Amino acid sequence: MRYSGINYLKTRGDKKLAELDWCLRMILAAFCGGVIGFERKSKAKSAGIRTHALIAIGAAMAMVVSKYGFFDLLSITHSNWGLDPSRIAAQVVSGIGFLGAGTIFISRNSNIINGLTTAAGIWVTGEIGMAYGSGLYGVGAVGTIFVIIAEILGKYFDQFAAKLGKNVSWFIEIDGNIEQLEAVVQQLNQYFVRPVDYSIYSYNEKVISFRIFGKLKSSVKTDEIFNLLIAMDRVKSADLE
Repeated sequence: MRYSGINYLKTRGDKKLAELDWCLRMILAAFCGGVIGFERKSKAKSAGIRTHALIAIGAAMAMVVSKYGFFDLLSITHSNWGLDPSRIAAQVVSGIGFLGAGTIFISRNSNIINGLTTAAGIWVTGEIGMAYGSGLYGVGAVGTIFVIIAEILGKYFDQFAAKLGKNVSWFIEIDGNIEQLEAVVQQLNQYFVRPVDYSIYSYNEKVISFRIFGKLKSSVKTDEIFNLLIAMDRVKSADLE
Protein backbone atom coordinates (compact mmCIF):
# COMPACT_ATOMS: atom_id res chain seq x y z
CA MET A 1 0.00 0.00 0.00
CA ARG A 2 1.30 3.44 -0.92
CA TYR A 3 0.78 6.60 1.09
CA SER A 4 1.31 10.22 0.21
CA GLY A 5 1.16 13.65 1.70
CA ILE A 6 -0.49 14.52 4.97
CA ASN A 7 -2.65 11.39 4.76
CA TYR A 8 0.19 9.50 6.44
CA LEU A 9 -0.77 11.08 9.73
CA LYS A 10 -4.57 11.12 9.51
CA THR A 11 -5.22 8.04 11.63
CA ARG A 12 -3.22 5.92 14.04
CA GLY A 13 -3.65 2.86 11.84
CA ASP A 14 -2.41 4.64 8.76
CA LYS A 15 0.58 5.93 10.69
CA LYS A 16 1.54 2.43 11.84
CA LEU A 17 1.31 1.08 8.29
CA ALA A 18 3.36 4.01 7.06
CA GLU A 19 6.05 3.38 9.66
CA LEU A 20 6.19 -0.29 8.66
CA ASP A 21 6.64 0.80 5.05
CA TRP A 22 9.47 3.15 6.03
CA CYS A 23 11.18 0.41 8.04
CA LEU A 24 10.87 -1.98 5.08
CA ARG A 25 12.61 0.59 2.88
CA MET A 26 15.53 0.85 5.29
CA ILE A 27 15.79 -2.94 5.68
CA LEU A 28 15.88 -3.44 1.90
CA ALA A 29 18.46 -0.68 1.56
CA ALA A 30 20.68 -2.25 4.23
CA PHE A 31 20.34 -5.69 2.63
CA CYS A 32 21.28 -4.46 -0.86
CA GLY A 33 24.14 -2.42 0.57
CA GLY A 34 25.36 -5.51 2.39
CA VAL A 35 25.25 -7.56 -0.82
CA ILE A 36 27.42 -4.98 -2.57
CA GLY A 37 29.75 -4.86 0.43
CA PHE A 38 30.05 -8.66 0.43
CA GLU A 39 31.30 -8.57 -3.16
CA ARG A 40 33.84 -5.87 -2.27
CA LYS A 41 35.04 -7.73 0.84
CA SER A 42 35.48 -10.91 -1.18
CA LYS A 43 38.03 -8.92 -3.20
CA ALA A 44 39.83 -7.92 0.06
CA LYS A 45 38.74 -4.29 -0.23
CA SER A 46 38.72 -2.04 2.83
CA ALA A 47 35.04 -1.04 2.57
CA GLY A 48 33.03 -4.20 3.14
CA ILE A 49 29.60 -5.37 4.30
CA ARG A 50 29.27 -3.10 7.33
CA THR A 51 30.40 0.03 5.51
CA HIS A 52 28.09 -0.42 2.53
CA ALA A 53 25.12 -1.51 4.66
CA LEU A 54 25.50 1.48 6.98
CA ILE A 55 25.79 3.89 4.05
CA ALA A 56 22.69 2.46 2.37
CA ILE A 57 20.52 2.42 5.49
CA GLY A 58 21.72 5.89 6.46
CA ALA A 59 20.84 7.27 3.04
CA ALA A 60 17.43 5.57 3.15
CA MET A 61 16.75 6.96 6.61
CA ALA A 62 17.74 10.44 5.47
CA MET A 63 15.31 10.21 2.56
CA VAL A 64 12.47 9.01 4.80
CA VAL A 65 13.10 11.87 7.22
CA SER A 66 13.39 14.30 4.33
CA LYS A 67 10.07 13.22 2.79
CA TYR A 68 7.93 12.45 5.83
CA GLY A 69 9.63 13.84 8.94
CA PHE A 70 8.08 17.29 8.82
CA PHE A 71 4.38 16.64 8.17
CA ASP A 72 3.55 17.66 11.74
CA LEU A 73 4.71 21.17 10.90
CA LEU A 74 2.14 21.44 8.13
CA SER A 75 -0.69 21.00 10.62
CA ILE A 76 0.49 23.70 13.04
CA THR A 77 1.76 26.40 10.70
CA HIS A 78 0.12 28.76 8.26
CA SER A 79 -1.09 27.62 4.86
CA ASN A 80 1.85 29.20 3.03
CA TRP A 81 4.37 26.95 4.77
CA GLY A 82 6.42 25.00 2.24
CA LEU A 83 8.89 22.11 2.48
CA ASP A 84 11.68 21.09 0.10
CA PRO A 85 12.42 17.34 0.46
CA SER A 86 15.32 17.60 -1.99
CA ARG A 87 17.47 19.65 0.42
CA ILE A 88 18.39 16.74 2.69
CA ALA A 89 18.87 14.45 -0.33
CA ALA A 90 21.36 16.90 -1.81
CA GLN A 91 23.37 16.91 1.42
CA VAL A 92 23.36 13.10 1.51
CA VAL A 93 24.90 13.00 -1.99
CA SER A 94 27.67 15.39 -0.88
CA GLY A 95 28.35 13.45 2.30
CA ILE A 96 28.59 10.11 0.53
CA GLY A 97 31.01 11.64 -1.99
CA PHE A 98 33.22 12.65 0.93
CA LEU A 99 33.20 9.07 2.27
CA GLY A 100 34.03 7.70 -1.16
CA ALA A 101 36.99 10.04 -1.49
CA GLY A 102 38.39 8.57 1.72
CA THR A 103 38.72 5.15 0.10
CA ILE A 104 40.95 6.46 -2.71
CA PHE A 105 44.66 6.40 -1.99
CA ILE A 106 47.89 6.71 -3.91
CA SER A 107 50.68 4.24 -3.36
CA ARG A 108 53.68 6.02 -1.87
CA ASN A 109 56.17 4.03 -3.88
CA SER A 110 54.43 3.80 -7.23
CA ASN A 111 51.96 6.70 -7.32
CA ILE A 112 49.34 4.24 -8.56
CA ILE A 113 45.79 5.28 -7.68
CA ASN A 114 43.73 2.62 -5.91
CA GLY A 115 40.20 2.52 -4.58
CA LEU A 116 38.36 4.23 -7.44
CA THR A 117 35.96 1.31 -7.93
CA THR A 118 35.25 1.07 -4.21
CA ALA A 119 34.64 4.83 -4.06
CA ALA A 120 32.22 4.64 -6.97
CA GLY A 121 30.51 1.66 -5.32
CA ILE A 122 30.07 3.59 -2.08
CA TRP A 123 28.57 6.53 -3.94
CA VAL A 124 26.08 4.41 -5.91
CA THR A 125 25.22 2.38 -2.77
CA GLY A 126 24.16 5.64 -1.18
CA GLU A 127 21.98 6.39 -4.18
CA ILE A 128 20.42 2.93 -3.90
CA GLY A 129 19.62 3.66 -0.27
CA MET A 130 18.04 6.96 -1.29
CA ALA A 131 15.94 5.16 -3.90
CA TYR A 132 14.60 2.75 -1.30
CA GLY A 133 14.05 5.62 1.13
CA SER A 134 11.96 7.35 -1.52
CA GLY A 135 9.86 4.23 -2.05
CA LEU A 136 11.31 3.46 -5.47
CA TYR A 137 11.79 -0.25 -4.83
CA GLY A 138 12.26 -1.22 -8.46
CA VAL A 139 14.93 1.43 -8.98
CA GLY A 140 16.80 0.26 -5.88
CA ALA A 141 16.66 -3.42 -6.91
CA VAL A 142 17.77 -2.78 -10.49
CA GLY A 143 20.55 -0.49 -9.23
CA THR A 144 21.81 -3.21 -6.90
CA ILE A 145 21.81 -5.84 -9.64
CA PHE A 146 23.73 -3.65 -12.06
CA VAL A 147 26.29 -2.63 -9.42
CA ILE A 148 27.02 -6.32 -8.72
CA ILE A 149 27.27 -7.06 -12.44
CA ALA A 150 29.59 -4.10 -13.02
CA GLU A 151 31.88 -4.99 -10.11
CA ILE A 152 32.09 -8.70 -10.94
CA LEU A 153 32.20 -8.65 -14.73
CA GLY A 154 33.69 -5.20 -15.23
CA LYS A 155 37.16 -6.37 -14.24
CA TYR A 156 37.18 -8.96 -17.01
CA PHE A 157 35.93 -6.46 -19.57
CA ASP A 158 38.71 -4.07 -18.51
CA GLN A 159 41.30 -6.78 -18.96
CA PHE A 160 39.85 -7.73 -22.34
CA ALA A 161 39.89 -4.11 -23.50
CA ALA A 162 43.48 -3.69 -22.31
CA LYS A 163 44.57 -6.75 -24.29
CA LEU A 164 42.88 -5.50 -27.45
CA GLY A 165 44.19 -1.97 -27.16
CA LYS A 166 47.59 -1.06 -28.62
CA ASN A 167 48.17 1.99 -26.42
CA VAL A 168 49.53 0.54 -23.20
CA SER A 169 51.01 1.67 -19.93
CA TRP A 170 53.13 -0.55 -17.71
CA PHE A 171 54.31 0.09 -14.16
CA ILE A 172 57.66 -1.65 -13.59
CA GLU A 173 60.03 -2.09 -10.63
CA ILE A 174 63.62 -3.20 -11.18
CA ASP A 175 66.74 -3.81 -9.11
CA GLY A 176 69.52 -1.62 -10.44
CA ASN A 177 70.38 1.87 -11.53
CA ILE A 178 69.63 4.17 -14.43
CA GLU A 179 71.82 2.10 -16.76
CA GLN A 180 69.73 -1.02 -16.08
CA LEU A 181 66.55 1.00 -16.60
CA GLU A 182 67.81 2.22 -19.99
CA ALA A 183 68.67 -1.36 -20.93
CA VAL A 184 65.12 -2.52 -20.15
CA VAL A 185 63.65 0.34 -22.15
CA GLN A 186 65.91 -0.35 -25.11
CA GLN A 187 64.92 -3.99 -25.10
CA LEU A 188 61.23 -3.02 -25.12
CA ASN A 189 61.54 -0.48 -27.92
CA GLN A 190 61.51 -3.16 -30.62
CA TYR A 191 57.88 -3.97 -29.74
CA PHE A 192 56.57 -0.42 -29.99
CA VAL A 193 55.75 1.75 -33.00
CA ARG A 194 58.13 4.41 -31.72
CA PRO A 195 60.61 4.56 -28.79
CA VAL A 196 58.64 4.27 -25.56
CA ASP A 197 58.28 7.17 -23.16
CA TYR A 198 58.93 6.56 -19.50
CA SER A 199 58.76 8.43 -16.22
CA ILE A 200 60.54 7.54 -12.97
CA TYR A 201 58.47 7.52 -9.76
CA SER A 202 61.02 6.45 -7.17
CA TYR A 203 64.71 5.64 -7.03
CA ASN A 204 65.97 4.42 -3.67
CA GLU A 205 68.01 1.55 -2.26
CA LYS A 206 68.90 0.47 -5.81
CA VAL A 207 65.24 -0.09 -6.67
CA ILE A 208 63.70 1.97 -9.45
CA SER A 209 59.97 2.32 -10.01
CA PHE A 210 58.93 3.72 -13.35
CA ARG A 211 56.12 3.72 -15.89
CA ILE A 212 56.47 3.15 -19.63
CA PHE A 213 53.77 4.04 -22.12
CA GLY A 214 53.45 3.90 -25.87
CA LYS A 215 51.74 2.21 -28.80
CA LEU A 216 52.46 -1.44 -29.59
CA LYS A 217 53.07 -2.66 -33.09
CA SER A 218 50.06 -4.31 -34.69
CA SER A 219 51.66 -7.75 -34.56
CA VAL A 220 52.53 -7.53 -30.84
CA LYS A 221 50.26 -8.64 -27.99
CA THR A 222 50.44 -7.39 -24.42
CA ASP A 223 51.11 -10.93 -23.20
CA GLU A 224 54.39 -10.90 -25.12
CA ILE A 225 55.53 -7.79 -23.26
CA PHE A 226 54.55 -9.33 -19.95
CA ASN A 227 56.43 -12.57 -20.67
CA LEU A 228 59.48 -10.59 -21.73
CA LEU A 229 59.46 -8.49 -18.57
CA ILE A 230 59.05 -11.35 -16.10
CA ALA A 231 61.89 -13.18 -17.85
CA MET A 232 64.31 -10.33 -17.08
CA ASP A 233 66.45 -10.98 -14.00
CA ARG A 234 66.33 -7.42 -12.67
CA VAL A 235 62.58 -6.91 -13.04
CA LYS A 236 60.84 -7.29 -9.66
CA SER A 237 57.28 -6.58 -10.80
CA ALA A 238 55.38 -5.52 -13.92
CA ASP A 239 51.75 -4.37 -13.94
CA LEU A 240 49.64 -3.47 -16.94
CA GLU A 241 47.56 -0.38 -16.11
